[in-house]
Amino acid sequence: MQQAMGVEPSTCEISPALSELVSYLSGLRDRADLGVLERMLKNLELSRNDIAPACVFGARGYRRNTIARGEWFELLALCWRSGDCTPIHDHEGSSCAFKVIEGQGTEIRYERTASGLVCPTGRVMLDENTVCAAEDGDIHQVANMQAKNVDLITLHIYSPAIKQMGTYDFASGEAGESP
Repeated sequence: MQQAMGVEPSTCEISPALSELVSYLSGLRDRADLGVLERMLKNLELSRNDIAPACVFGARGYRRNTIARGEWFELLALCWRSGDCTPIHDHEGSSCAFKVIEGQGTEIRYERTASGLVCPTGRVMLDENTVCAAEDGDIHQVANMQAKNVDLITLHIYSPAIKQMGTYDFASGEAGESP
């Protein structure tokens, strides 16, 4: 699987389908409540056409395309080719919720062991319209494990925007940070 996490902003107008969400996010004065983000995404009727200007794929690894950003949030469209995946990571200091817009994602969940390694605890298949939420010490990896030439598009909210996240190496237990 390919790994990459370059932030490559996209300049796009806010779709009317996103206006209520962006209005809520723009009004934040502190970190968003994860439950509120999860409910808003579950109730959001959205298709690829609604975020088309932000549906840009990278040449290597998944691509993060900024739709809107404020002091307490970042709204992104992540575009994944088959085989693209995140590093194993946490969301320390940030609430993260995302919705699958097109395709099927896979989330692999991990926990720290007494030895210092991270161990997978389960896998969740994320079908279209599925919402996933994580914060602080939740450790996971997200991937597009679909057949070749089948894309995945997800809409992510981070509150506040992730400046760095803890990353983990499965085999060695080494922890690090990723921009």
